[in-house]
Amino acid sequence: MLDSATMMLLSKLKILAKQSGINIDLIKMSEDKDYAVLTLKELSNADDPELVMIVVNLMNQFGMIKAPATKAEPEEANYKDRYVGKLR
Repeated sequence: MLDSATMMLLSKLKILAKQSGINIDLIKMSEDKDYAVLTLKELSNADDPELVMIVVNLMNQFGMIKAPATKAEPEEANYKDRYVGKLR
């Protein structure tokens, strides 16, 4: 079962794709991964930026995008100029 956020994205996807002239079968999309991949790849080339953002979000949630995880590396602390004495 899909979470409510994914369901909202799928409903927006259905509406925006229909406005672009593409009819999506959401039941088939949930059952057939090859259909989902093909449909989302096709829709990722749309002119509507909102539609493309929804497609990218869904591709990310479904694990279709193999982007490397980014993690913030801690800055190297500059202890050389730090005062280490006692208060007087």
